[in-house]
Amino acid sequence: MGIETPYRAVRTAVGRKRWRHKGHLLRAAMPALAQIIVLTALLLQRQWLFALMVSSGIFGMLASFTLTYTPDSPHHSPPIGSYESDGACEPHHHNMNRIARMPTPRDRDFMTIFGFGDDEAPMRTICHRWCVASHTSGLRATLGVDASGRPLSVDIDSEGPHAIVAGTTGSGKSVLLQCWCLALAVTYPPDRLGFVFLDFKGGSALDRLAALPHVRGCVNDLDLSYASRALRALEDELSCREHLAARHHVSDIRQLPDAPARLMIVVDEFHMLNEQLPGYMDRLLRVASLGRSLGMHLVVCTQNPMVEINASMKANMSLRICLRVQDAMQSHEMIGSALASTIPVDCPGTAVLNHEGECVILQCLQPSNIGALTVQIHQSARFFGQTNRAMLFTPPLPSDIDEDELSCMHIDACSDASRILIGVADTGVSFEPAFIDLCAGSVAIIAPPHRGAHTLLERIRREAMRHGTPVDCFPDADEALEPMKYMSGDNALRLSIADTSTLTVFSLRTSRPLRIPDHASVRIVFACGDRNADLADGIPADMLADHAPSEFMRPGRAVLLEQGCARLIQCIRDRSGT
Repeated sequence: MGIETPYRAVRTAVGRKRWRHKGHLLRAAMPALAQIIVLTALLLQRQWLFALMVSSGIFGMLASFTLTYTPDSPHHSPPIGSYESDGACEPHHHNMNRIARMPTPRDRDFMTIFGFGDDEAPMRTICHRWCVASHTSGLRATLGVDASGRPLSVDIDSEGPHAIVAGTTGSGKSVLLQCWCLALAVTYPPDRLGFVFLDFKGGSALDRLAALPHVRGCVNDLDLSYASRALRALEDELSCREHLAARHHVSDIRQLPDAPARLMIVVDEFHMLNEQLPGYMDRLLRVASLGRSLGMHLVVCTQNPMVEINASMKANMSLRICLRVQDAMQSHEMIGSALASTIPVDCPGTAVLNHEGECVILQCLQPSNIGALTVQIHQSARFFGQTNRAMLFTPPLPSDIDEDELSCMHIDACSDASRILIGVADTGVSFEPAFIDLCAGSVAIIAPPHRGAHTLLERIRREAMRHGTPVDCFPDADEALEPMKYMSGDNALRLSIADTSTLTVFSLRTSRPLRIPDHASVRIVFACGDRNADLADGIPADMLADHAPSEFMRPGRAVLLEQGCARLIQCIRDRSGT
């Protein structure tokens, strides 16, 4: 009995296998049988032409059936999803086992993989890597290890030029971005690579990398005005590089002998950008379309790329990394396989990368001591003399500026005999001094009560007198500008405006009696908070749309209108505090 029982089990298994094989044969033969029935009906009705057309299809199906299910044929195999034996495993379970066996790198492994090991001063290794990188091309970075524990690297330059990182909440997207940026930072110096971080998770992930010397700007969704100026700066940078390539007649900016550093734009939680700043999406689309030849790379991190990234942008993003996703459809959209949907919840940082035409399972590195590594990178940059990289954009205008703070804002300007400094102007990307040209004509200050018009008028008078410029000041000139009074012979304001040798400055509450340019060629408008009134006073509609109403109501905040140009300014506070 001890021998008979396993013998019967084997016979039962073999019998099941034979019946299963016969079932496969029957299912494969059914289409041909159906076609034969149709052919018979056509022949009985003497439909010879249709019968000939059906018969060719029958012969093709019979030939395919014969080649596929002949036992000696090399193509003989059971249909997809069947088992070769009772102990065979499905590919899904095989992939699950591979993921379960993935190593879990720690900070120690990150340091070892990048050649730091037990080195007490990783700065030396970083400097060596930067020297080696000066003789190489591309932007290759090690992101983690594969199923065999071997380091796995990607080159966004050759495999991109742009990338999508997808994964559900808690799958490890932010950690992957941190690892990617750190791997590039220890491999390439700041004059070869720069970062711009747009973190729409509130800055919780990428703010830890903001101290890197490679960073050219870092914003988050907590300040949308800051994020919008970053996107405007990226568009300006793209246009600048376009003009540079056109001026030197090159198709790729890398062909220049002194090419600008590559710029990697990292966007975390891309759907938040799409929702909160939809009008700026065209700027990123231009980067995705033209970035390859201009040295600008876009890395977009999102939860659902099928919905949140449009087809035009997705067509330029060849490098795709998929962490755990909710369903197989999203995984197929990213990497052409459902493997990413099988990643367990308790395996954060595990991803699937479509690497060189095949899906590769990746376990991301997880450096924990980012601060200490950043210090070493800074020391390396100081050694190479690359610590003062210019930022692409500045923060929004501060709400309070005095003369002592101008040097801290890198604004070296002062009043002279031809112009008067009244504040700091915002170009939408950076700061510049805001002057009043003494030769431009009369100046009108339009402001509601208690907004600082008299303080600004007094500053202009004081600075003009200090430089020997004749000046007439008229506070509350609304009544003097009324048509009947203005045309009277003794109207001092009219006589002063007509005298070109004297600077005339006057304030009024509304622009209704003001005629441009007869009364004034320069206007300084303090918003009143009513959109229609602000538009009537001359503030452009797009400027009102780009800034929150509360921003215009800050003390000293105004709009300078001159020569057809409008600039948002913050007036300088006097040392007396007014």
